[in-house]
Amino acid sequence: MQKLDHELQYQETNEHRRESCIHYDSCLTEASALLWPSFSCKDCLNFCAHSEANIISYERACTPLAWEA
Repeated sequence: MQKLDHELQYQETNEHRRESCIHYDSCLTEASALLWPSFSCKDCLNFCAHSEANIISYERACTPLAWEA
């Protein structure tokens, strides 16, 4: 995880975030606790994918009706 000095725009999140990582939630919690404007997983060496096939992103978890067809 790397601290960013600016907030990510929505279109930048796929480039910088790896929500499928087992460490993602703890990194998000740490960055929030440290009041970082944002963070990037882009060059993180600790990436470890979940074994689950379907990961539900934060946006989908918060707004399920927006994603249902």
